[in-house]
Amino acid sequence: MIIEDFLDYIESEKRYSELTKRAYGDDLRQFLLYYGLSEEEFDPASVTHSDVRGWIMSLSEAGDGATTINRKISSLKSFYHYLLRRGIVEKSPVAKIGSLRKPSRIPSFVEKSRMSSLVDVLEPSDDFVTEKRSMILLLFYGCGLRLSELVDITLADLSLEEMSLKVTGKGNKQRIVPILPFVAERLKNYLKIRAEICKSDNNFLFLSNKSERISRSEVYRTVREVLELIGVEGKKSPHVLRHTFATHLLSEGAGIETVKELLGHSNLSTTQIYTHSTVDELIKAYRSAHPRSRK
Repeated sequence: MIIEDFLDYIESEKRYSELTKRAYGDDLRQFLLYYGLSEEEFDPASVTHSDVRGWIMSLSEAGDGATTINRKISSLKSFYHYLLRRGIVEKSPVAKIGSLRKPSRIPSFVEKSRMSSLVDVLEPSDDFVTEKRSMILLLFYGCGLRLSELVDITLADLSLEEMSLKVTGKGNKQRIVPILPFVAERLKNYLKIRAEICKSDNNFLFLSNKSERISRSEVYRTVREVLELIGVEGKKSPHVLRHTFATHLLSEGAGIETVKELLGHSNLSTTQIYTHSTVDELIKAYRSAHPRSRK
C-alpha cells in the first residue's frame, strides 16, 4: 500500500525516528478518514486542493491548534513530495497550501536562581540510580539536548578528553556540543559506576535497571520529579530544560547564531523565540537605571 511504502521510505532512507514515522502515519490516516476512503481504495491523484482545504477547516473546527494543523499539513506535503518523485502523481494538491499563523508563545524556562539550587542539590554520589538521575538533568541543562537526543547517546559519542558530545538530532543531523568541565568530571564518576553495575554490552550511555536503553518515559519522570523537588511551577519537562539552556545563554550574552548551532536548529527564526528573556532584562535594567523612570 502506498502509505506504508512512504512510511518505510522515511524510516529507512530519510532516517526518521519511529516516533516521527508513527506521527506521519497517524496524520495521513486521519486525512483518509476525512476523505472517506480506506487505504486500499485511496487514489492520491484524485485529491484536490479543495479537499485539503476542507480537511484543514475540519481540523480547526474540531479544536486543533495551529501547531498541530501545520504538522499535519507538513505530513501531507512530504507524502505528495514522495509521490511526485516516484511519478505516481503529476501534481500535489498541497503545493499551494500555506502554514497557519501561530500565536506568539514565550517558552517556559527555569530561573537562574532555581537552576543554581538544582546544580547544588545534584551532589556526586556512588549510587548508580542517583548519579544517573543527576547526569540526565546536567546534560539537559548543560547541553540543551532534546529528549530523543539524550536517550540515543552512546559511549562512543562522548569525548571527555575534548569535553565534547556528538549529538544526533532531527533528520539524523549531527552536531558537536561542548561539555562543561564540572559536567565532564561528573560523567567520569558516572561512567565508573556504570561499568561496575552494568555488565551488559549495551553501548547506550543511559541504561534502565534491566541494562536496556533508558525509556523516554523514565527520563521524563526523572526530570519532573527533580524539578518538583526544587519548587519549579508550571511545566516540568526535558524541553523546559532545553528552553532554559538557550534562555540563559542568550541572557548572558551568547550570540544567537551560536545558540542556534548548539540547539541544532535549521532556521534562525526558531532560535529567536528565546530572545524574550534578554529583552525583558533590558527593560528591567532600563527602568531601574534611567533617572526619569524613577519619577
